[in-house]
Amino acid sequence: MNENRLKRLRNALTEHKLDAMLVRFASNLRYISGYSGSNGMCFISRDDAWFFTDFRYKNQSRQEVRNMHIIVPETGDLLSAMKECGCLTSGIKVGFEGNRLSYDEFAKLGVLFPDVLFANASMLMENLASIKEQVELDALKEAAGISDAAFTALLDKIRPGISERRLDAELSYIMKSLGSERDSFDTIVASGVNGAKPHHKPGDKILQKGELVTLDFGAMYGGYHADITRTVCLGKASDKQREIYEIVLNAQLLALKSIRAGKTGKAIDAIARDFINKKGYGEHFGHGLGHGLGLEVHAEPRLSPKYEETLKANQVVTVEPGIYIPDWGGVRIEDNVIITKDGCINLTTAPKELIEL
Repeated sequence: MNENRLKRLRNALTEHKLDAMLVRFASNLRYISGYSGSNGMCFISRDDAWFFTDFRYKNQSRQEVRNMHIIVPETGDLLSAMKECGCLTSGIKVGFEGNRLSYDEFAKLGVLFPDVLFANASMLMENLASIKEQVELDALKEAAGISDAAFTALLDKIRPGISERRLDAELSYIMKSLGSERDSFDTIVASGVNGAKPHHKPGDKILQKGELVTLDFGAMYGGYHADITRTVCLGKASDKQREIYEIVLNAQLLALKSIRAGKTGKAIDAIARDFINKKGYGEHFGHGLGHGLGLEVHAEPRLSPKYEETLKANQVVTVEPGIYIPDWGGVRIEDNVIITKDGCINLTTAPKELIEL
């Protein structure tokens, strides 16, 4: 699987006038090597590749890593092992993850390899990984499917008298029982006034009749993340609750209809944002419309006012407008979609009409 990814990376090395790439960050490492452990590193040149890890992952790396020399130093010092193996030669230009590598490790590189030029290749790996292969799209579809099924199963448990924390635990159990490797991220359960906090942490607050409840959650499958949000009402919704819900839903539907390769993330964000602005709630939508999904839950590309890069086919993004009103509550609706040449494919099937429980 990683042979095609190595080829794409080497093409990128040529494009960026680099002789090699040092990869350390966990999700980038998994993408390029297949390794899923917690400590590893690889060095990839124009015509060869080396993978470094410690004793704990010796057997695992031999099972997961292909097309690379595997080196397991007795000391566990991966940077020193890279020097000892001689894969870096004087005068070469090596890219590194400037947005990921710690200062201590960067400083150590300068000491170990004084005759090597290290160049900031920030986001090079992330941009490569943003364009998904079919096996990745299949994993993302499975993660979204598990999440959808879990939401349906949870509806019977969302009731007055249960705490946010308990609902969080119930949802986590359901997703794992349906095949999720683990929660994609810390689930958000925000009831009543807590819905005004986009990243509320579930607490001991008890759900009350008449409240909106926002659930932001996701399953993980094959290392790939889903990220879905639904907002429901405990009992019959008030006129204002229904109004806010319909604004958010229509903003999302407009954005979904407009997404396609070749448009910028900024342009798609503006479609939803302008609609919410015109309805008078622009000040209550303060985050970006969406973000990429993959081996990280927040990845490239972005749908935001600052993202002027064009979207590409087979990138996967969330679309998640929201309105958050202090001392009242909030609404967010979020789907996961594959960007295509002509539009998008929605991986999320959980119902979006306002559910009154």
